[in-house]
Amino acid sequence: MQMFMLGMISMGSAVVALLFLRFWRISHERLFLWFAAAFLLEAMNRAVFAWQGAGDEAALPYLLARILFFLLIIGGVADKNLGKPAPR
Repeated sequence: MQMFMLGMISMGSAVVALLFLRFWRISHERLFLWFAAAFLLEAMNRAVFAWQGAGDEAALPYLLARILFFLLIIGGVADKNLGKPAPR
């Protein structure tokens, strides 16, 4: 059951990443690109975790990937609020 859930989370994250890429292509808003990168990283993190047998979720590589995931989201929000406006 855990492998199934990890697969679902990985697939869902990949779909969300593709949606954000689509929104970025339409609007050229950098925030969507940041979010797409974050969710793509999360999809790969969960897929590798499931591929490795879903042993210890508190292992350093998985934690570092999750920290990077949140830092990408925070970076995107900061870029949106502090950066120059996107071209129209």
